Amino acid sequence: MLKNIIWCAYLFCAVNIIWGCGILPFIPAVGTTVFDGFVGWKGHQAVKYYAEDIATMRRAVMQSSRQVHLKIVNKSTEENGSSLELECKEPLQIDILPFEKKITKVMIRISLLGDKQFADFFYQMIDANVAKIRRGIR
Repeated sequence: MLKNIIWCAYLFCAVNIIWGCGILPFIPAVGTTVFDGFVGWKGHQAVKYYAEDIATMRRAVMQSSRQVHLKIVNKSTEENGSSLELECKEPLQIDILPFEKKITKVMIRISLLGDKQFADFFYQMIDANVAKIRRGIR
């Protein structure tokens, strides 16, 4: 039985390598949600979904902006979301919006053309801070 399982797993991986890993991205990793990890980019706006409540995401975004030494120019917090304007070399706006019950949408807008590398870097900072908040580290 174990031999058959190992053989099937080997065959599955071999076929995916031959076909260019066409099937592997559709298999989610164990313990993650479908929403974690996907960054959509359109024009000058990047969007990422987190399986966290909005208060946790507000805290993670604020910690990330402090760590990168970005000054908050304008901050508006409402019941149905938050918006931050940060002082950077180009205008930067971050919107934190509820998407579903425990899913939050974080949108980063950078000037007219956008800066994908900075948005990806900032999302990595947010990911690290969300992990710290989950573990209870300040």
